[in-house]
Amino acid sequence: VMDYGDRNESPARFGVCKGYGCETFVRISLSPAEWETVRAAFGPPAATAAAERAGMARAVGRIEQIAGPRTGTAHDAPGAAILNFDHKDEMDCIDESFNTTSYLRFFERDGLLRFHAVGLPVRRGSFIDRWPHNTATVTEQATGARYAIDSWFHGNGNAAEVVPLDDWLKGWHPATVRPACLEEEACRL
Repeated sequence: VMDYGDRNESPARFGVCKGYGCETFVRISLSPAEWETVRAAFGPPAATAAAERAGMARAVGRIEQIAGPRTGTAHDAPGAAILNFDHKDEMDCIDESFNTTSYLRFFERDGLLRFHAVGLPVRRGSFIDRWPHNTATVTEQATGARYAIDSWFHGNGNAAEVVPLDDWLKGWHPATVRPACLEEEACRL
């Protein structure tokens, strides 16, 4: 059983899933200076829940930018190719939801989340009605509104999508899919 956002993990030592279905678990760490760049992706302390969600989306992308070269996932493509037989350095939605949930837990423990609580990943669809898909989630504390924080739709290093969970569960998909961010200049979040 996967422990999303293991309580013993921190930016100083954590695991990243890859290879579809977390076939490979790579341990890495962020230096204090690198973690500060993740914190900076939040911008000034959020004045609203919406601003905090935007910060989460950028910060998830920032961790992917740092982790990608260390885990071999820097070129992870948007989505998941059904017939991709060489997916050792790619991430499907199971990998992405695990990793994003871990990152959200880091933000929560670091005091970066004032308006939200991190939830467990959620799954939509089945093989009968549509292709299954997983995402990380947060709940806005004041309203109880739940949001999908989905990094699967875009290439490595892009900001995650933030969508009301009810919309996401109905099959929401972004209008455009962005390729992997390979150069930091091109990935400004």
